[in-house]
Amino acid sequence: MGYSFGIVPNLEQLAAEISTKLPSVMSGTLRFWGEWFGRPYDNRHVVVSCDATDDYLRLHFSQGEVLAVWNPTEVEIDANKFRIGSAKALRWTWYYYGRPQKPENLFYMDYAHENGSVLYRTNWDQIPGSGSLNSADSFPAVEMF
Repeated sequence: MGYSFGIVPNLEQLAAEISTKLPSVMSGTLRFWGEWFGRPYDNRHVVVSCDATDDYLRLHFSQGEVLAVWNPTEVEIDANKFRIGSAKALRWTWYYYGRPQKPENLFYMDYAHENGSVLYRTNWDQIPGSGSLNSADSFPAVEMF
């Protein structure tokens, strides 16, 4: 059974509970507010650790990636499901795959949920540097497939 929380009252407790389930937490391809990171089903992201502060949950992945999620709600993470229904904001950071893990190869994608829209910005040259996602508000903040 996974963890299902409405408003998450204690993110540090949630991080500890997720950590007890490692390495059995679902792995797969990520989608942020309906937008795939990479091609659908092309990547396999594996959570290796989890921590939190008062307002954000941080998930660390096997290739140095980090997903920070501010004010997550509707969190369901277990061996069969990885879903964060809503969040105030999130940041996905990763090193360019196949290159050394050096500062010049570190990229980010920031998302902010504001007034029914999801705004984004990135330093990754593969997509426009900023904008808003169409109909993103109808998707969960984070999903893994």
